[in-house]
Amino acid sequence: MSRGRSIGVLRKWLLLTACVVTALLSHAQDVGEFYHDVTIKEWDFEIFAHTSGLGVGFQHGRTPDLNNKHFWEVEFLYNQHPKSVRSVNVYYEGVRPFRYGQLYTLFFLRGGYGYQRTLHQKPYWGGVKVSYNLSAGASLAIGLPNYVEVLNYNTGFSEIVRYDPEIHNLNNILGGAGMFAGILHTAFRPGFYVKTGLNFEFSRNDYKLNALEVGLCADMVFPFIRQMAFNDPKKVYLAGYLAYQFGKKKGYH
Repeated sequence: MSRGRSIGVLRKWLLLTACVVTALLSHAQDVGEFYHDVTIKEWDFEIFAHTSGLGVGFQHGRTPDLNNKHFWEVEFLYNQHPKSVRSVNVYYEGVRPFRYGQLYTLFFLRGGYGYQRTLHQKPYWGGVKVSYNLSAGASLAIGLPNYVEVLNYNTGFSEIVRYDPEIHNLNNILGGAGMFAGILHTAFRPGFYVKTGLNFEFSRNDYKLNALEVGLCADMVFPFIRQMAFNDPKKVYLAGYLAYQFGKKKGYH
């Protein structure tokens, strides 16, 4: 993704965030008193889409008071390169699709600590609680090497080999070999991540959690991993995300 396109995508996410916050806060002014049961712990799962793929996560937090939350989180997400295109060799039947030029199928495993601060509390009759999040921690890039089925002109048979952009092209690639064909040669790249977002909780029950969250996240791993042939490896994986969270809360009883 070019720098200009990346900036354009992030601007759209920031504009969406600003519009949602403005609408919710203007609607929530002067709504009355805040009568809610005080909870001390939370557990929630999340499903999210980001500008380069999809992911799932889990959070466990403690709430020392009504407006603050400290939590640990674990997330697993798929990251697709913007130049990765799914292709099929139309000259052969029964072959798998493949992604031409892709060296690795990339995933991220995150684990970190976060803080959430309430900006606007829900009134006693319901509504939306608005909070902001900030979290950071360790990130592990998991790169599954791309294997393809190619035609060996010397033997006349096909074989499964690791994709090499110098010798494999559309003339000798029959199809893909499956995502896990090269699992024994998986590349691991350690690093870190940071994430920030706005959280909109709309649960009607004080002991249930239902929320939408929108924000930005960035991963950096070392050494850099080249995901696509003939493209420089990314130094920072920056993305906007939209998440749905659901879970439960625990009170004093």
